[in-house]
Amino acid sequence: DADPLMEAGGEFYHEKQRWQRCGVHTLNNLFQKEVFTKEHFDRIANALAPGKFLNPHKSMLGTGNYDINVLSMALQEKKYTIKWFDKRKDPSAVNLKVILGFIINTKSSRILWNSYHWFAIKNINNKWYNFDSKKGTPEEFKEGVKGLYGYLKHILDSGNQVFVVVPDGKADEVYKKDDIDQATNQMEGLTVKETKADP
Repeated sequence: DADPLMEAGGEFYHEKQRWQRCGVHTLNNLFQKEVFTKEHFDRIANALAPGKFLNPHKSMLGTGNYDINVLSMALQEKKYTIKWFDKRKDPSAVNLKVILGFIINTKSSRILWNSYHWFAIKNINNKWYNFDSKKGTPEEFKEGVKGLYGYLKHILDSGNQVFVVVPDGKADEVYKKDDIDQATNQMEGLTVKETKADP
C-alpha cells in the first residue's frame, strides 16, 4: 500500500471543510479547539487591507479563501510564528521538538482559476496526524516520523508549500543545530575559497 496515511482512532478535535474556510479549520485543528471563527479571520483580512472593496486576502464572495497573511496574523495573536520551509533542505532538518506543527498549502488548477487548500499536520502523544478538513477523520502516518518526512518531501516535490509553526522566540530553532552548523561550515568554506582565489 503506497498510501502513507491511515484513519486514526481515538478522540481528536477535527473541523471538517465548510465553504472555503480551510484556513480557519487548519488553525483550529492545529490548536485542537475552536480558537478562530470566520468573523475573526474576516476582521484580520479587513485590517490588512482597510477600505479596499476587493480584499486581496480573502474571497470577494465571503466564502473564505484566506491567504497566508491572515493565517500569520492570527497566529501572532496567539504568540506563534509561521515560517516558510526552506525547500533546499530535507524535511528531516526540522527540529520537531520545538514546533507546534506544520501547515500545508496545496494548489489545484481549475479552468478559470487556481484553487488553494490549507491543512494542518500535528503531533499528538508522539504520533503524527494529518488534520485535512476535507477528510472525515484525522489520519495517522503509518511509519511515524519516517512517514511524515516522506510525505512532506512529496508535498514539496509536487510544487506545494510547507510552513512550520513555532512559539514566538523559537523561530531560530526551527532547524536542527547540526543542520545549521553544516550550512554555516559550507558557507565559511566557500568564503575561504573565494578569498584564496583573489590575486
